[in-house]
Amino acid sequence: MRVLFSTMNTIEFDGKYYYSNAIPDMYRRYQVLGKDITLLCHAKKVDKAKSQLIDPDAIKIIIIKKRNTFKSRLAGSGETNKILLEEVRKADMCVIHTPSSYGNKVIEYAKKLNKPYLTVICGCPWDSLWNYDWRGKMLAPFSYLSMKKWQRDAPYSIYVTRYFLQGRYPTSGKWINCSNVEMQTGLPDVLETRLANIEERRAAGRRPRIGTAAAIDVPYKGQEYVIRALAKLKQEGIDMEYHMIGGGSKDRLQAIVDSLGLGDRVFIHGGLPHDKVAEFYDDMDIYIQPSKQEGLPRSTIEAMSRGCLCFGSAIAGIPELLDKEHLFSKGNVSQIVQRLKAIKPGDYAEQARRNYDVAKEYDRDVLNERRRKFLLEFKEAYFGKE
Repeated sequence: MRVLFSTMNTIEFDGKYYYSNAIPDMYRRYQVLGKDITLLCHAKKVDKAKSQLIDPDAIKIIIIKKRNTFKSRLAGSGETNKILLEEVRKADMCVIHTPSSYGNKVIEYAKKLNKPYLTVICGCPWDSLWNYDWRGKMLAPFSYLSMKKWQRDAPYSIYVTRYFLQGRYPTSGKWINCSNVEMQTGLPDVLETRLANIEERRAAGRRPRIGTAAAIDVPYKGQEYVIRALAKLKQEGIDMEYHMIGGGSKDRLQAIVDSLGLGDRVFIHGGLPHDKVAEFYDDMDIYIQPSKQEGLPRSTIEAMSRGCLCFGSAIAGIPELLDKEHLFSKGNVSQIVQRLKAIKPGDYAEQARRNYDVAKEYDRDVLNERRRKFLLEFKEAYFGKE
């Protein structure tokens, strides 16, 4: 079976090979549909990749140019549309991750050519575009309505949230909720180590460390608001550190740090290899997801699985993960300050246990089995049992 897999993920290209931490997990999921998989995605040229190698024998990769103009985002380019039409024509079935401007075209062509397709709803285009810049605000209504239109008739869908995205972009077809995170949770000794570290750090008088894992050059990820909250806490004599990891240019955030005189307590580390991310969470006392747009944030679940005390903005799937007392309005610096000031010594251990247990619901083996059964149901509906 030929499977066409479309995603808005951007992978790295060093001139010879392609790299991504997310893509290998994704295409392995879809091998239950067929071994011949073609990936449509964006790519960026790098001198040295920071992600894991994509096995060139496992998947065919076709790079789609980014649509950076208002016209191209709405209608696409003729050259790109020809590529999409040809790839849909060659495929036996399509898996389309949305939101995606060219993903909508894949859906359109799949319907036109009567090809079976399944959508994976990963986020909300309204939230991501509206919270980006003035150009995003112009595109947001069109992208929102377009996604509602194409999702309405999707025959099979996987939503990464339990409630939020289903409510905003409903389908008349069959669907399940299944997060796209790929991690082992409930690992032995993680909770015990966390609880021991809480006591050791308290005894040593180490100032609390707050962490965020997200692209550092995307304004709607919201790190700026945590930085500004740290400045207010400093004025009140409350001593905390903020550490950020994630790809992209750090210039914008570093300028904010410098302007507020926080160079001694706010640190931008850039991207980390995938196998080092767990160490980052383990070194943090608090994890915060200050985004203005998300689906169901993988990094929050990862931090929960490592026993971090967690906070997040009250948007999208984040309220499905955290208690109300650990949420704040998006972009609200004062509420972030209030949440951090309200932490009591006993909260670290209490929330470590709570978050560790909640994260078990997102264990990769549990999710992969749920997803595998649904993918097989999708395949068998069109091609029968093998």
